[in-house]
Amino acid sequence: MKTLHKITRHKVFRKTHDPIWQLQLGVVIIMLLQVLTNSSFLPYNKFIIIGFEALLLVVLAVVTSDGYSKISQSRRTVALFLITTVAVINMFSLIFLVQLLMSSHTDGLDVSQILQSGFAIYTTNIFMFALLYWEMDGGGPDHRISSNKKRDFLFPQMIHRHVSEDGWQPGFIDYLYLSGTNVTNFASADTVPVSHRAKLLMMTQALVSVVAVVLVAARAIGLMN
Repeated sequence: MKTLHKITRHKVFRKTHDPIWQLQLGVVIIMLLQVLTNSSFLPYNKFIIIGFEALLLVVLAVVTSDGYSKISQSRRTVALFLITTVAVINMFSLIFLVQLLMSSHTDGLDVSQILQSGFAIYTTNIFMFALLYWEMDGGGPDHRISSNKKRDFLFPQMIHRHVSEDGWQPGFIDYLYLSGTNVTNFASADTVPVSHRAKLLMMTQALVSVVAVVLVAARAIGLMN
C-alpha cells in the first residue's frame, strides 16, 4: 500500500509539473503585445491574427486536458502550429519595422509608436522562443515525461541533484527564464545548450534581439533629434 501511494504521488508530480496555464499566459501576453504593435508592422489585421491565435490556444488546452502523462501527436501538432504562427508574425513585424527605419521616408514618423512596436517585438521574441524551447527540448513535455529522448538543454537541476526533487523536469517557466537571459546576456545564465539545433536557435534569438534593440532604438533616437 505504501509503495502504491509512492508510485501514485510520483505520477501526479510528473503529470502536473508543467501546468498548461503557464503556457497559456505566455501566449496571452504575446497577443497583448500584438495589440500594442502598430498595425502597419503586422502582416494582416491584428484582431484576426489575435483571434486565430486564441482559437489555437483553446484547441491546445482541449488536447492537453489530461496533462502530459502520455505522448500526444495532436498536442504537438497544435503546439508547433501555434508557435510557427507567432514566429512568422513576429518575423514580418521586425522586417516591416526595419524596412521603414532604413528608408529615407521617415519624416513625420511617430517615435513613440516606433519604440512601442520595437518593445513589443523584442518582448514577443522572448516568449516566442520560450515556447519553442519548451516544445523542442527532448521532443516536448509529454516526451520528456514518457520517454528517454535525447535532451537539447542541460539544466543545473540535472547536474546538481541535491537542489531538486527526484524526477525533476523543466517547466515553461524554466524555458522562459532561459529565453529571457539569452536576449539580455546574449548567452544563457545557467542552462547549457547541448544539441546543434539548440545552439543555432539561441544564436538566432540573440541576433534578432540585437536588431530589435540596437537598430530600432538608435534610429528612433535619431528621429527625435
